[in-house]
Amino acid sequence: MNYRHRVSAYIVGLGAVFALAVLPGVARSQSANPGASSGAAASSASDQGVDDVTLQHVAQAYVAVRHITNDTRERLARTQDNSERQQIASQAEAQKLSVVKQEGIDPQQYNKVLQIVQKDPDLQQRFLSYVNASGGV
Repeated sequence: MNYRHRVSAYIVGLGAVFALAVLPGVARSQSANPGASSGAAASSASDQGVDDVTLQHVAQAYVAVRHITNDTRERLARTQDNSERQQIASQAEAQKLSVVKQEGIDPQQYNKVLQIVQKDPDLQQRFLSYVNASGGV
């Protein structure tokens, strides 16, 4: 498979992966309170596009979140104990929130940027290049 086909397949797959990389606790809190503002940074991102620095930070966080998600999936597959599964899931969510915040990004902004990227092919290309630069492919 040549590089162009590999990149195209990766971009097509981003939609499915975004669902895994979105921070679930944040998504639940947003859906529970749909009128709540997610902050000036997130509304700025949706109104004016996403600047490169923010996109780079989101891409770096995305790579880390994806690694946590994959690791969590493997750990969950190795246990049938519901209590342990719940503990693994809680730890994973805390780790995801931590890596996003370490990138200097608000969790709501992270989710919003991923939603914007998913809908904008040009932004997807830039995002993918930052993901690749962060060791994500």
